[in-house]
Amino acid sequence: ADIYCVWSQQLTCEPAPCVNYPDEKCCDHDDSCHWDVTQSPALCKQKYCPSTYPTTQHVDPCNADGQCMWNSTTNECVDKVCNKMTECACKEDPDCFWNGVKCADKKYGECPVMDIILLLDGSGSMSRNFGRHPHGFFALIEILRDWVKTLPLTGEPAAAPIVGGPATGGVRLGFVQFSGKRS
Repeated sequence: ADIYCVWSQQLTCEPAPCVNYPDEKCCDHDDSCHWDVTQSPALCKQKYCPSTYPTTQHVDPCNADGQCMWNSTTNECVDKVCNKMTECACKEDPDCFWNGVKCADKKYGECPVMDIILLLDGSGSMSRNFGRHPHGFFALIEILRDWVKTLPLTGEPAAAPIVGGPATGGVRLGFVQFSGKRS
């Protein structure tokens, strides 16, 4: 299957929606598109939920899909994002967790406050090709960026002491780039 092509009713290959945007910045300006890092290198693709459930006839199937939710304000099916939900909607959704302050994805929301430190290779090997990416460091950051978007970040600086517990859980994230000495 060609990710850049969709078959029309006339059985011709037409450019897939969104794939002509050359970079993430252009892609993100179109509400029907998202920058997909599951491809290597990443590319702009049509969002799953709005393209799968495009009309008001699809309210129930949209809500039944674990990746989607119906936005009654805009009358469209959108990607489900727990941290944008109200308290009531969050408590009703089995995939989300209300921590007393905000809504978070259930897989992270019930965790206590924690610090995560990621060590990144800073050696010359990261400046080489990485799969189909022209630069290893860019490939790694692109993947990590999408993961970070799902975390319930506290917004606290690294120097702040950890306070709270499961009721106010969140994550502080640190990135450290390292490299050995060359002799």
